[in-house]
Amino acid sequence: MKTKNIVTANELIKSGIDPQININVPRDVETNELEFVIIRLLYFMTSNYAEVNKISFEEALDQYGKAVITQIGVMHDVSEG
Repeated sequence: MKTKNIVTANELIKSGIDPQININVPRDVETNELEFVIIRLLYFMTSNYAEVNKISFEEALDQYGKAVITQIGVMHDVSEG
């Protein structure tokens, strides 16, 4: 079986500063592969959140969706700042 790295991430931890995360997507990764990995990750995060908090998947999905929208907006604002 052949495997391929779609995304790799490393966390840099230094005393006194917030952790920094470096995300690498190799050049040969196709857009549909990356989209699938991201959506699959969000699905598992949502499922786990629903289970841990004893709420329906639909409610967890609504909360995660709002949180993702908010966080992406913050990241966009910071990058333009």
